[in-house]
Amino acid sequence: MMKKKMFLLGSVLITLALLVTTACSNGGEAVAPEGDIADENSSTDIKVALLLPGPINDGSWNTSAYNGLIALEEQGGYTIDYTERISINDIEEAFRNYAELGYNLIIGHGFEFGEPALRVAPDFPEVNFYISGKPPVDEVTLKNISFIDQKEFEGAFLCGAVAGLMTESNMIGYVGGMKIPAQIANMKAFEAGAQYVNAEAEILGVLTGTYEDPAKGKEAAEAQIDNGADIIMQAADSTGIGAIEAAKAAGVKIIGYGADQNELAPELILTCLIADIPAAIKLQGERIKAGNFESGIWKAGLADGIIYLAPYHGNINDEVAEKIDEIKQGILDGSIMVPEVYTE
Repeated sequence: MMKKKMFLLGSVLITLALLVTTACSNGGEAVAPEGDIADENSSTDIKVALLLPGPINDGSWNTSAYNGLIALEEQGGYTIDYTERISINDIEEAFRNYAELGYNLIIGHGFEFGEPALRVAPDFPEVNFYISGKPPVDEVTLKNISFIDQKEFEGAFLCGAVAGLMTESNMIGYVGGMKIPAQIANMKAFEAGAQYVNAEAEILGVLTGTYEDPAKGKEAAEAQIDNGADIIMQAADSTGIGAIEAAKAAGVKIIGYGADQNELAPELILTCLIADIPAAIKLQGERIKAGNFESGIWKAGLADGIIYLAPYHGNINDEVAEKIDEIKQGILDGSIMVPEVYTE
């Protein structure tokens, strides 16, 4: 039996939204779970399972789930499980296990959950699947699966602009995670943003291939620092924590990822790239309520308030902050086109 845990507050909203959709398709009654789990809990409980690629204490992507633990517990009326550190080879089995236990909503927290969810969803039409990541297909037609494709690359462009304006050496490091489309797009956009404001900026970028190896992240950042990088951006969850440690040891400025990581290095972290999953879920729920939910895939970015930069905490001067605001406005009004590149 998988460990009984709680998931982020935002999952309440997507759960309710998706269950409304289910209810409408079944004569106004939500599909009742079956099996031992359903018998052990109130029939009114909403059963939600979360599958995580990494640990809940990575201070980034996976921690966003853990941070809603107490808030969701206080809501009541939920039977909730999560499983952390799921390897790619085990994802499909995990989806099937939860579906067979009668869960109403199963959330895969990342790009790598997309293909397994698309394979499993047709076998469980009464179960809703939600993937927080770029879909592996251009169109999703199944009624019981949805994706949010966060346009993180828009925020990465802004982070690159911050680095390009703040660097003194014109050498900037970037430590990413798995070599997947979203990570490639982020690194390409980061480089484009830096060079948009500073034609002399050079990016020393690497995708480490993992989100769960701090030692590898530290090694990558140290190599970039040795080559003159005076700013390091990490976008690699636990691997990125190692990059932050290397930057702290060298007194190098940092751009974080996934959450406001200022407390890890208050004098060094310039800002962080954030994808606000709870806000995305809230907005998606509002779309369903209004009857204009776009089935399958929702691409959400700066304009939706889903992608944004963390506060600067006084580590960026007013002139740079104003320039970043100007660039953001250019992205929003279409006068600045951020490259969306998913191949190396």
